[in-house]
Amino acid sequence: MSDTILVTGAEDDVRRVWFPSSIAVVGASSRPGALSWWPLHLVRQYGFSGAIHAVNPRRAEVDGFPCVPSVAEIDGPVDLAVVALSAADTVVAVKECAAAGVGAVVLPSQGFGELGEEGRAQERELLGAAREAGMRVVGPNTDGVANLATGAIGSIQPLFGQGVRAGKVAVVTQSGATAASLLVRLDAEGIGCRLYASAGNEVDLGIADYLSVALQDPGVEIVVSFVEAIRRPEDFVAVAELAARLGKPIVLIKVGRTEQAAARAAAHTGALAGPDRIYDALFRSLGVIRVSELSEIVAVVKLYLGVGAPASTGMGVMSVSGGQAGAIADRAADFGVTVPALTEAAQTRLTELLPFGSPLNPCDLTGEVATRHDLAAEVYRVYDAEPGIDLVTYARKELTGDAGGNAATALAAARAVGSTALVVYAMDGQLNPEEAAPYAAAGIPTFTSLAELLTAHGALARHAETLRGRAARVLPEAAPVGVVPAGAGTLDESAARELLAAYGLDGPASETVVTVEEAVGAAERIGYPVALKVVSSRIAHKTEAGGVRLGLADAEAVRRAGAEILANARAYLGDGEADGLLVQQQVVDGVEIIAGLVVDPQFGPFVLLGTGGITAELLADAVLRPAPVTSDEVRTMIGEIKGKAMLDGFRGAPPADVEALVEAVVALARLGADHADRIAELDLNPLLVRPAGHGVVAVDALVVAKEPT
Repeated sequence: MSDTILVTGAEDDVRRVWFPSSIAVVGASSRPGALSWWPLHLVRQYGFSGAIHAVNPRRAEVDGFPCVPSVAEIDGPVDLAVVALSAADTVVAVKECAAAGVGAVVLPSQGFGELGEEGRAQERELLGAAREAGMRVVGPNTDGVANLATGAIGSIQPLFGQGVRAGKVAVVTQSGATAASLLVRLDAEGIGCRLYASAGNEVDLGIADYLSVALQDPGVEIVVSFVEAIRRPEDFVAVAELAARLGKPIVLIKVGRTEQAAARAAAHTGALAGPDRIYDALFRSLGVIRVSELSEIVAVVKLYLGVGAPASTGMGVMSVSGGQAGAIADRAADFGVTVPALTEAAQTRLTELLPFGSPLNPCDLTGEVATRHDLAAEVYRVYDAEPGIDLVTYARKELTGDAGGNAATALAAARAVGSTALVVYAMDGQLNPEEAAPYAAAGIPTFTSLAELLTAHGALARHAETLRGRAARVLPEAAPVGVVPAGAGTLDESAARELLAAYGLDGPASETVVTVEEAVGAAERIGYPVALKVVSSRIAHKTEAGGVRLGLADAEAVRRAGAEILANARAYLGDGEADGLLVQQQVVDGVEIIAGLVVDPQFGPFVLLGTGGITAELLADAVLRPAPVTSDEVRTMIGEIKGKAMLDGFRGAPPADVEALVEAVVALARLGADHADRIAELDLNPLLVRPAGHGVVAVDALVVAKEPT
């Protein structure tokens, strides 16, 4: 590969791991089925053309391969050595490989860092020897690596013994057992695999290193992965950005959907932005396709290799069953797939084609399809001319006689001259050979699961949309403004307000006072009605402490509310008084939205937007994006929350000032990006979005600072 792009810095080494000129097997065995038997067996089975060396001090030869007693006695350089020994013997062998100038070692042995401190000490010992010699390490606790195109199989994975065809997919995983099941599925679909890597414990080479090389390989069109932990977040993000630039999808399962971190959050934003939602937001922003099951990975791969990434979620549906046509349209919405209405011209043509059907999308082909073998092809041509349809699904079942095969032949011919992608959904779970053959010859993907098809369509269309957005994304440069005071913990009201005001995020007119009578005076100056809130750095959520009173219309109401709030604060704190009271002008019109920030220790600042107020966590109607964000990205976020209906003008209410909300969230995200080293969490809850033309008001603000890094 020429002109390698260096992302992680390990690209040349990983390329040598996948494209070695010579392979050594340390501890080679002649006992069929033993782990140390597989590496030699597999390089022979797959026809590796490079030099092959067996290392075993107790044998003169293994399965026809002459043995040498140690790596040091191999005549010539060794690019890759598979060390098929116990953990204790592996450390010794790694040192010998390092001394002999081996390029990289694959360490299948278990019993290292996954078992505790003793194993981690062994990892440090072998890694030290490898690094001193400039040798790279795959694993330990790995199934190994494989290049199915060249036969360079440095692996103990028995599945390869069943024969896996070379394909256009790279599989990079942290779980060898899961990857084996994935390889079985890919091979069963006729897709195969080109490059394979099981990262194991990643003491040296990691997921990002393999991904970078796989993405840059001209024979790889799509990369799939199974990830348990992202150990080098900056490298992962950089590689995902490379994938976006190259236009090659990464499809992965990320396990560990836990919410422990959310339980420790001080702000509503932290509670809503649990670790799994952080991953979802990160992956989406990068164009990484996250799915839940191995079958969904295969579906995405099959659709992508068959038709590419659909430009939109618009699907045309034609079915041999009217009931199934409607069912597909109903299900599509669950996966973010749309079934757009047809133009008048298309409806006119369908009326001509279907005298007993309805000229709609989805389209019922009626019983006519059994006798008019070109009917599906004609309807495809109608859909092919529709601007809002980027994928046509033909939902078919077994037809009598040769009707199915003839319809398939006609449909494949129509697709050959059409420009809109076509897939086939087998409602009855299978296609007969006569019907399957024309689709296979035309490269038309077939699916037996509607959910998998819709998952793939929705995921790939969103992937394409993300790549278009990234290509057009321009963030204005701006120097950080505002100050986050030194020290960790909740900022006092004045410091929080000053920081927000520096970014144009203003609250209602307000004054901070100490006594109840001072609160009355402030209310007279501000004007009624007012809201009264407790001020204390030790009370993060004022409502929970009984520290908020709204709609105070006169001085007596302020006196009564102030006394109650201070008493509630004493009871809540248990060992002290509140710092004072905040008197605020009460804005009586507006939609309650929550906007906030959370700074993830791995991936940095994220901005959150959702339905706000005291039920923010209960409703959990919120979306996240990595900060900073563009105006278009915020508009997309707004479109994803259920609370958008409130912004549009619900039940006669005036439409809210959505553009002011967009500007506010952009500014908030900029604040988060500028001060990510000092802010842990930030809530604007509620952020009142007033009627169109009247802007937004940050009614309540909570800023939690962390110690400077």
